[in-house]
Order: sequence, then structure tokens, then C-alpha cells
Amino acid sequence: MNPKPPDTTRPNILFLFTDQQARNSLSCYGNTHAHTPSIDRMAKEGVVFEKAYTTTPICSPARASLHTGLYPFAHGMQTNLFMHGCMVHELADSPGLLSRRLCDAGYQVGFTGKWHLGYGTETRDDPYYRENFSKIDSHLHDIELPQGYRCVSSLPTTLGMVGDDFPGHGGGGRDYPQFLKYLRDEGIQPEIVDHGDGCFELCNGEAAAVDVFLRRRTEELIKQMAGATDSFCMMLNFWGPHEPYYVPSEWLNKFTETQFEPWPSFTEDQSRKPKIHAANRIPRPWSYFQKQLRFAYAYAAFIDDQIGRLLAWLEPRDLLERTQVIFSADHGDSLGIHDCLYDKSMFCYEETCSIPLIIRPAGGAVSPGRRVDAPVSLVDIYSTLLDYAGVPEPLTRRHGRSLRPWVEGASSPDWPETVVTESSGISHCLFTSRMIRKGPWKYVFNCGDRDELYHLINDPHEMNNLVFDPYSEAVLLDMMDALESWMHDKGDDLSIQFRRLRPRGNVQCTR
Repeated sequence: MNPKPPDTTRPNILFLFTDQQARNSLSCYGNTHAHTPSIDRMAKEGVVFEKAYTTTPICSPARASLHTGLYPFAHGMQTNLFMHGCMVHELADSPGLLSRRLCDAGYQVGFTGKWHLGYGTETRDDPYYRENFSKIDSHLHDIELPQGYRCVSSLPTTLGMVGDDFPGHGGGGRDYPQFLKYLRDEGIQPEIVDHGDGCFELCNGEAAAVDVFLRRRTEELIKQMAGATDSFCMMLNFWGPHEPYYVPSEWLNKFTETQFEPWPSFTEDQSRKPKIHAANRIPRPWSYFQKQLRFAYAYAAFIDDQIGRLLAWLEPRDLLERTQVIFSADHGDSLGIHDCLYDKSMFCYEETCSIPLIIRPAGGAVSPGRRVDAPVSLVDIYSTLLDYAGVPEPLTRRHGRSLRPWVEGASSPDWPETVVTESSGISHCLFTSRMIRKGPWKYVFNCGDRDELYHLINDPHEMNNLVFDPYSEAVLLDMMDALESWMHDKGDDLSIQFRRLRPRGNVQCTR
């Protein structure tokens, strides 16, 4: 009996996810330093979302939002796994998970790359893990875990996906057994130069990079899934351009440190800014950040090349035009903004809260190169993927909505005029904040600290905190009301304490 031919009525889905890559770090979003021709191609052939924001500027909770369609206050993974302030440390399995919904719709779901949503039942006690990842995830071993966590396995292959399990954070992915086996099979002995501060140069070719391994692994999984009768959703999750930066020499040589001039906010006066920002401030000369930027941009360019190679691999196999390709990131990065800020999560500036979001639809866009100005969120990706998979709308909507109408050239007159990012702190420092974007305005509620208000057209670098401006009081009050309305709508119980701390009509409490 001949096998049933593949179902071509529903598109395949390829989801490309980078780690810690700000929207403004890409050339298709106007960055003149970036070298990202593959992503630029997607932007020209697809639809670009100009105002996309993460649910939270930190890895685990943002990734959990992607897989649940919920904000962190609702899914409980509010900061990185097994860190202070995180209520859920293994992504809970439920019928509402993205992978479960896709499988129920008849899709195969493939996964490789960074997970950071669980460790699995065996990993935490595995001697290899303890030896090779203790520095990265040392906080995990400081606490004796309840028996319940020893019975929970939250890894891709335990949640309905096929592909790879990379437990925990991964620190760039270089110490996992799968990658080490790849190096042995290919006869590769990486030659690495340590430039310090998390910057590493791969001196004997691209093949020694994790990103090449992930791209090849993605091709293997797509081959496996494309031969079946069901459509597939392949999720490729890069560890970069998050540091540590492992960059092949030929890509590093495309950039110089001197091409990066100080941010306008690099020497910013902090007298009207929240004091909590100092928790993630590292006083360094600009030369320190120049090196970081050189490696970060070179790493992003290298990842872009791997994306281009993957798309080129799909094309002659008659897969590219039958596949929805979606590119995004979990959150952005700071790299010296606002008086030497580093990393993310303790502040809600555009560099850390904004994300790239580009959709290249199967068969081509109705209006190629279209740019959508509506505010959208990472949770909307959950709804969008399920919509393309044919899942009925009641099951696609959680905290987000499908972006499909925007991609197909329509407008959504009832689309929300606001988008929100939440934050609960990072590492050992807990701090609650909520950022809301409405039109050109951004308001940040900083619990226990002064708030922030910016006009992003007049002040794109967010250097003038207008909560101190008496002429902006009406706007400030409107933004506070808009945030409270959003919290009520989404079920964010912070609204109760928000109004205790920020009584309606009182702008003095924001300063």
C-alpha cells in the first residue's frame, strides 16, 4: 500500500527564536551596524511588526509565555528557573500548552536548542550535569528540592515534541553530550581564544559552533517530519546572541570595536531615574562595551547566516513556500545603555523590552514588506501559531490574539491600543514593575521606587523622565488608568496594590 501523501492544505511552521536580541539590533529595523541579510529578506518578503514587546525581559518566563500564551503572573514562572521569585520551576504540562494544542490539531512538533523551562527528573542528580553545569546553575544545588520536583520532567520530549532535550539554561549549549558527540563525529577539535568577559573566538571554522549543529539538527528533524502525512511545526531556538559569545573568526573580523560609538544615554544623569536600576549597573569604560558589542553583533550576523542557509535548504525541497516562517526573540539586551546598564529585567527600556517579530507567510505575503504599527506581544505568537494550525479561536485566545489578520493584509479595528511588559527582577534581587505602551507614550510602574514616563517620538532614548513634568500630568494619569484597566482585563491581581501605591489622581506618589 502506498503511503498517504502529505497534507498540503495546512502550512508547515518554522519558528526561529533567538536569545536576548533587541528589536533595534537588526538592519531591517534601522540599525546601520547590523549585518542580517537573511532576516532582511524575510522582512522584504513578509510582514514586519514595528511595536512588538516581550511579556518580560528575562529568559525562562518569556519562553513560558510563548508556550502557554500567558503572562508570567498567570503561568507562575516569573523569573529564571530556581531563582528567587519564581513560583514554578518546571513548565507545567496541560492541554493548553502550545505543543499539546498543535499535536491535538494533527501537527508534528519538533524542537531543538535552548529550553530553559525545566531540568527533567534525572538531570538534577546526574553526575555529568553536576560536573559540567554547576557553575551555570549553581543556585539549583543550594536548595534541597521537595520530592514533587524530583517526580516532574518538563522537557520537550515529555511534552509531545520530537527532537532534543537540553535541560536547564545551557550556558551557550557547548557542554551538552549531543553537541560533544557532534564534534567527535565530525572530527572537530575547537580552537578557542578567550578574549575575556564572555567573549570567545572560534579560530578553526564555523563547524565548531553550536549554531551550525542546531541548524543541521533542524534539517534532520524537518526531513524526518516532512516525510509523514501530518504538517509540522519546527522550533529552532538559538542560544545566541546572548553571551557567552562564541563567534567564528571570519564573522568577528567583519566588525571592529571602534565602529561602535557611545550610546546617547551612556553618561546619563541618574538623578530622576529609579534607583533600583543600579542593581544591574556595572561601571566600565566605553571600551569594555565596545568589545561586547563587537562580539554581540558578529554573533548575530553569524546566526543570521545560519538562518539563511536553512531557508536555502528548504527552498529546493519544495518546503519554503509551504511553510510559515516566523522570527522573533525572547527579549532584548542593554550593553551599556543608561549609564552602564548590563543584562536585563531590572528596567524596562526599549532595548530590553522590545523584540523583533517578522512573519513570512507560506506562498508569499499579500503585501510583501508590509510594516504593522499596532502594538503586539510575545503572547500573540502562541495564538498565531495555533490559528495557522487550524485550531478554533476559543482555544487560541488566552492573553494574546492571532496576528494572522495583520499578515493577510487586513486591519483589526478592535485591536488593543496598549501592550504591557511585566518584570519581577533577576538573580537574587526581587523587584516588581509593569510597563505599558500606548501610542507614543510609555509608562513604567516601579513598585517601591519612582515611576517613569517617556514620549518615545520626542525622546527615543528615554532620557527625560516626564513624571517630574507638570505639563505631562494628564498623560501620566491616563497611562496609570490604562495600566489598571489592562491588569483588570488580564486578571493581574497586582492591580489591588497598584492603586494603593498609586491612588487615582495623585501624581506625587510616582516621584
